[in-house]
Amino acid sequence: MATAAADPRSRSIINVGQFSIVRKINNKIIRKEPKDKTDPANLHALKIEEQIYIHLGRHERIARYIDCHGDHLDLYHEKNGDLQLYLAKHKTTEKYRCRVARQAIEAVQYIHHRDVIHADLAAKQFLVDKALNVRLSDFGGSSLHGSEAMVRETVTHFLPRDIDAPCTVQSDIFALGSTLYEIFVGKLPYQGIDEEEISRLYSQGIFPSLEAVCEGWRRVIDKCWRQHYQSADEALQDAPAKPSQSLLHQVRHHLIAL
Repeated sequence: MATAAADPRSRSIINVGQFSIVRKINNKIIRKEPKDKTDPANLHALKIEEQIYIHLGRHERIARYIDCHGDHLDLYHEKNGDLQLYLAKHKTTEKYRCRVARQAIEAVQYIHHRDVIHADLAAKQFLVDKALNVRLSDFGGSSLHGSEAMVRETVTHFLPRDIDAPCTVQSDIFALGSTLYEIFVGKLPYQGIDEEEISRLYSQGIFPSLEAVCEGWRRVIDKCWRQHYQSADEALQDAPAKPSQSLLHQVRHHLIAL
């Protein structure tokens, strides 16, 4: 027996989150819509995200907000997708990973200066733009001016604390450490290990080996995890120097080949 044709709109879906569905409208626009327009939490998350993008304004480390029309929010479409997928699909140089790691810290530094706590930092939350720079996105569950965050980090990025404890600068910095780990190692911390076991290890201060990470960045990640930083500013000060002109040449050469 013939089945009903699938909704053509379903083919445009590129992601489904806790509160929203993300669709590709065209080569320039992606659209976030509430997953359930009758759910107040879904609608509130969209409103918070709109407020945060407007509050943050245009910045080179933040996703490019276009507009919000009550029932959806539009962002500029970055054809290279999110950082987690980009790193999985492309062989990148150590210099490029160092560059992107600095940019991730810069993004967190900027939002904290603007009194925003992301609350779910991870490589998948960074979009990779045409110039292969990263831009932080997905603020639907974030905290603005001390409001309660609607989300929490995943277990691999979660600062050990009571599940009901608020998200803070410190919890974001811990998650930043796990994000930097993703950038340099190419996988989640303790990937493949049971979530309860990860929580136990983190609570005991036992973190994944950093042998695969270049020396200058090992200290940064470890200090993020061990709460030795009071701010992202301090992490950025510890981060190795900016990439050389030779790396910028490599990136420009890669862009020409795209």
